[in-house]
Amino acid sequence: MKKDVSKVIEPLYPSEPRWYVVYVRSRTEKKVASRMERAGLTHYLPLMKVMKQWSDRKKLVEVPMFNGYMFVQTTPSGFNDVRMVEGVVNFVRMEGKNAIIPDRQLEAVRIFAETGLPVEAGPDDLSPGEKVKVTFGPLKDFEGELVEMRNDRHFLVRLEAINQVLMVNIPSSYIERAG
Repeated sequence: MKKDVSKVIEPLYPSEPRWYVVYVRSRTEKKVASRMERAGLTHYLPLMKVMKQWSDRKKLVEVPMFNGYMFVQTTPSGFNDVRMVEGVVNFVRMEGKNAIIPDRQLEAVRIFAETGLPVEAGPDDLSPGEKVKVTFGPLKDFEGELVEMRNDRHFLVRLEAINQVLMVNIPSSYIERAG
């Protein structure tokens, strides 16, 4: 009698579209996003507004939130289509497979980008802090960590797949312990 192994073996990747992270050549994020648009690929390049200073002027410009990274929604059958886009280096991999970004984390990135609040993105080398939940404002109901830096309180969302964090300065009255 043969054992039915179809129920025992899980697929390496889910068959429905999921969000993945791709490396792109540095300083080409906007061009790659445009190429993905033309190729009909669902993608997301989070941008933030920063004030740039030149010798003769200052200007508010949109820059990628994560240098060298962007998000693409696809299925395993579309991996090669993504890799074929000029400027895409490869998928970010964790534990031997392409890193999948949970919808909730991507939604947090979108909300951070849309709030217009000053956001910092940087390497995830901070010590873990207390788990907190935002109780007021555009980030209401998001959970993250509280980090104190230079006497400021920052709300932190950790994106483990790309070893990055998003931090936003938030009033302490807007947060409570996550329960």
